[in-house]
Amino acid sequence: MELTDRGFIKVDEYLHTTANGVWAAGDAAGSPQFTHASYDDYRVLKTNLAAQRSEGTPRSTAGRLIPYAVFTTPELGRAGLSEREARDSGHSVRIATMPVSAIPRARTAGHLDGLWKAVVDRDTNRILGAALLGTDASEAIAVVQMAMLAGFEYMAVRDAIITHPTIAEGLTLQFTPAFLED
Repeated sequence: MELTDRGFIKVDEYLHTTANGVWAAGDAAGSPQFTHASYDDYRVLKTNLAAQRSEGTPRSTAGRLIPYAVFTTPELGRAGLSEREARDSGHSVRIATMPVSAIPRARTAGHLDGLWKAVVDRDTNRILGAALLGTDASEAIAVVQMAMLAGFEYMAVRDAIITHPTIAEGLTLQFTPAFLED
């Protein structure tokens, strides 16, 4: 079995190792070191083992959008590309930056610290990534992730009717002209 230059077990997008009939997952395979990433590796392996028995189509890890959260005070939630990564990969971008203090729920709860930043592709209007620093960012990032997975344009998030007052409702504000650069 081969290792990568970083010392992980070398796997392909289906989690096969270089040894015949052997798979690796999670931290050993170099997946992002989060429980939710390892759990998805398990689902990939389960599907692929069933597919070997002609019980379905193989599943790949290629192109996965794996968010993460850091449970500090305030929380940090991240998904997708940073501004630098988006620019480095050739995207023309617009940036939406909003203080958490602009979110009605943050104001009513008195949790005003933080900043939300989202990266939008200027040509497709799709959300490329977001970093949310603020109260309940670990929950709000899931809304952004779902919009990204669905391929929604940022306007679909901006125009969504989201329960008031919630932190996720801030996403309807973030993509308004007040916070989204031209």
